[in-house]
Amino acid sequence: MKLLLLFILVITFLFSCSSTNSFKKDKAVFDASKVNMSFKSVADMNDTYFVIKENNFVEFYKQLFDSVKNSSYPGKYTKSGDTLLLWFYNKKAFDLLGKKALINEEKKEIIFFDNYPVFKKKLIVN
Repeated sequence: MKLLLLFILVITFLFSCSSTNSFKKDKAVFDASKVNMSFKSVADMNDTYFVIKENNFVEFYKQLFDSVKNSSYPGKYTKSGDTLLLWFYNKKAFDLLGKKALINEEKKEIIFFDNYPVFKKKLIVN
């Protein structure tokens, strides 16, 4: 019984670390990728940024008082027309943004959503 419990704990630990390890493999390419487009939302204490990079990478982060990046959620995207299908290494980003984003070139904004038309967040071109 103790051996089974230990086995389950080890497997749980390994699966909880898997998303971080997969980003470590892509980190060098992520860091080297140039920024294609950047969006921003200004708030009282935390400004929110969403960056679209080369090689189908994205980054969602919050910055405290224009100085310290206090959270970062890197990920990847696939594009279908003006819609981005998002995949993040850290699953918490899905709760914050959703799984899809719609880029409106005319209004220079990006809208994040799970099931359109209910949106989670709206950012403007930086």
